[in-house]
Amino acid sequence: MINRTKIDIVDILLLAIILLFLVELILIDTGLLIFIAIFSGLIYFGRRSYYRPRGKFMFWVGAVLLFVTVTNTMAFRFLLLTVIIYFIFKWYKSKQQPTYFEPDFADDQPVEETQQQPLMFHNKWFGRQRTNKSGYEWQDINVQTGIGDTIIDLNYTVIPKKEPIMVIRNFVGNIQIIVPYDVEISINHSVMFGSIEVIDYQESNVWNKTLHLQTSNYQTSKQTVKIFTSIVVGKIEVKRG
Repeated sequence: MINRTKIDIVDILLLAIILLFLVELILIDTGLLIFIAIFSGLIYFGRRSYYRPRGKFMFWVGAVLLFVTVTNTMAFRFLLLTVIIYFIFKWYKSKQQPTYFEPDFADDQPVEETQQQPLMFHNKWFGRQRTNKSGYEWQDINVQTGIGDTIIDLNYTVIPKKEPIMVIRNFVGNIQIIVPYDVEISINHSVMFGSIEVIDYQESNVWNKTLHLQTSNYQTSKQTVKIFTSIVVGKIEVKRG
């Protein structure tokens, strides 16, 4: 059972940080609001023309300046202090003498072993990740990326009959998934700002949206993939290939 007290404390801290941020913007330093609006505009217009060098320059200048501006707020310092205190508390708790419970196995009960399996993707702060072009063994995906692109081509693997799952979270960057024609998909996507291209569904300049899409034969097909993706800023592209 989830500890409700811990959830309440987290909710209260998040609410306090949001309120502190709003108070600082509205009452203490209104100039921050202007700068945030300008830098957000640079990100927006730079993203729209990202294929041009000028667009890339505007986007990254806006992103860096917005990051620097946010990190100089009292709300961010309070958040950083809260995180530091939390990790110190966790470290202190880990140093306390633990209580061990020795399992009681029956004589005829086999000992179960848990083995760590090699992974195709790893959490990364920066960089691009993609599947091999020479073929690879399928494995469910659960990965997070800070800034960078994630590319998955399902044409170079054998998809199992049991419904495989992909969970991909990007902070800033694009997600591209190439799906064979005989594979049906169900995708749950969440985005703060970006664009969406899933098979025949297209939507650009999306703000703070979640949606669920699936191909027409998903319920009856024997070859399916369930996909969960989330992006703060970036594009999701799922296409046949």
